[in-house]
Amino acid sequence: MPKKFVVGRSVGLNVFLLALALACLMPVVVISGFAMWRAGEAYRQTATTRLSDTAATLARAIESDIEGRFTALSAFAALRTFSGDVVSTTLTTSRFKGIGLDGQITLVAFDGDAPIGGVARRIADVARDAVDTQAPVLSNLYLGRTRADYRIDLALPLPSDGGHRRALVLSVAPEQLVRALQQRNEALSGILVAVTDGNGRIIARSRDHERTIGLRAPDWHKLEALNARNGWFEAVTTEGMTTILAFEKLDATPGWALVVGEPTAIFNARWKDPLIGLSIGALLALGLATVAAVWIGRLILRPVEALAAHSAAVASNRPADALPPIPRSLVREFETLRVSVEGAEAARRSNERRLETVAQAGSLALWRWSARGDLSWIEGWTALTGTSENEALGMAWLDHVHPDDRVLLVEKLEETRNACRMVDAEFRLLVADGRWLWVRKRGGPVHDDNGAILQWAGVIEDIDARKQSETRVAYLAHHDALTDLANRVTLHQQLEYAITDTLNGKLRALLYLDLDRFKQVNDTLGHAAGDTLLREVAGRLRATVGESGLVARLGGDEFAVLQDDAASPEDALALAGRIIELVSMPYMIDGASAVVGVSVGITFIADSAGDADCCLKRADQALYWAKQAGRGRAVVYEQEESLARLASFAGLPPKRLQA
Repeated sequence: MPKKFVVGRSVGLNVFLLALALACLMPVVVISGFAMWRAGEAYRQTATTRLSDTAATLARAIESDIEGRFTALSAFAALRTFSGDVVSTTLTTSRFKGIGLDGQITLVAFDGDAPIGGVARRIADVARDAVDTQAPVLSNLYLGRTRADYRIDLALPLPSDGGHRRALVLSVAPEQLVRALQQRNEALSGILVAVTDGNGRIIARSRDHERTIGLRAPDWHKLEALNARNGWFEAVTTEGMTTILAFEKLDATPGWALVVGEPTAIFNARWKDPLIGLSIGALLALGLATVAAVWIGRLILRPVEALAAHSAAVASNRPADALPPIPRSLVREFETLRVSVEGAEAARRSNERRLETVAQAGSLALWRWSARGDLSWIEGWTALTGTSENEALGMAWLDHVHPDDRVLLVEKLEETRNACRMVDAEFRLLVADGRWLWVRKRGGPVHDDNGAILQWAGVIEDIDARKQSETRVAYLAHHDALTDLANRVTLHQQLEYAITDTLNGKLRALLYLDLDRFKQVNDTLGHAAGDTLLREVAGRLRATVGESGLVARLGGDEFAVLQDDAASPEDALALAGRIIELVSMPYMIDGASAVVGVSVGITFIADSAGDADCCLKRADQALYWAKQAGRGRAVVYEQEESLARLASFAGLPPKRLQA
């Protein structure tokens, strides 16, 4: 029983083409993805480094500003004489504003641990720290009752006087202390810069400083949690904007930090925009590959589907005017097949018209069987077969059936009669002139009123013309319509068989031929003359090759010869020489002389480790070398040495060309 193929389990050609496109693009996509990831990391690192470098630079500037104020305060202490009674007092510094002493200076003396005189507690505390450590001390931001009362204190220890410890304390407004930030405000318009004290309160800010000074910085705990001198983190500003912040701790301060921030959207845009561009490029490539795969699939499937629908319509015996058309194709092989099928269909329609005439002329035999299946009557047997009708009665007609058809026919008729089905069988009959005629036997049971079979009746129809037409269609599917040579499909099949035969040690050669100067004939004498010339060339190739190989036309002015039993390169070169010599002889076409040449590329099937397409590529490559060497020559492609041998048939010895 023939195997049934389940269409639902198969996969469409477009799926395979898409899979192929994705497989080809997958390495590119993976590499691009890795490159995008690396590029993103690099862009992100660059953006982070930029913020960190800015933070470090500004931090050094603020440290220098603070150090300059301590230096100015030390100079002030050296210029002034603090002697006599030790008191706590506030000194004027109007003459020293130009050197950074533009705040309030207080001299604080201690009797033991207690300050002498009425000194504010915050001033006394910072002064005590300075005299205890004998080092300059900087306080955090002091919040007064109003914005104008905000102060930062700088304490400088002085030498003891009369057993009392002393210190000078400079109290300044916070914006005066960070002049470096104020001077750089215009240059920092693109980013946010702020200075915070050890408690996380904003001392200075590049934007909205009047509104934000004294406020505790949002997400300050994130900076403390890092427990590092510098770094970066993501936080929310006082305006509620998500920002990437880079920070740098200030030396000689109670935990002050300079923070440089950039909105997250702008920060990410610096490295995400290139990644988005690369991603769009990858998606575009995938989209184009998908479109190309679908287009190629359609280019292939459209003629295949049309041929399938056309064949199905022919198989269902639809009339010629109801057959679906076969569209033209950009694929040369499909177009050649379309032309061949249309030619075969034209021949079939012509044969059908002849069959109608034959039927009208009585090319039918009417028959009746008995209930047992014996032929009891037949009319038209003599006209159909040329023998007497009496010789066919009973079971004698089976003696005229072809031996290859007889057993299957008897089994089918017996099965049909037992099942009381209609008879429909095709077989060959021997006619008077000794040939075998294809006929179709059709009929069915004739029942009485009770359903019992009285007899069988039907016709025997001459279908030889249709069978010949079907044979012709099959023939044209494997042969070139113009030259009647084998076509590319047949050559491809024979190459596959030849490759298989190499396992048995059988050596064959493939000769790829291309006519030289054929275009000149077409341009000079016309395309009709060109077609005539191609048929003449096909005839000479048949005569030259004979039974020693297969001659095929690949299309245009390209031919191929599959040479059997090519024992050595010399055998193939000898055949190529005969072909070149014979094809190059003049032709007479419509009273005009035409001369063409031929170049030959040769490869050996045994030398090919690939498939039929590989063989054709090798032969085509050798043909290209032959053309390059001056045409009218043959080149052998040798795989083992990666060389091509050039044989000159103009009396020159063979040469070698590097492959």
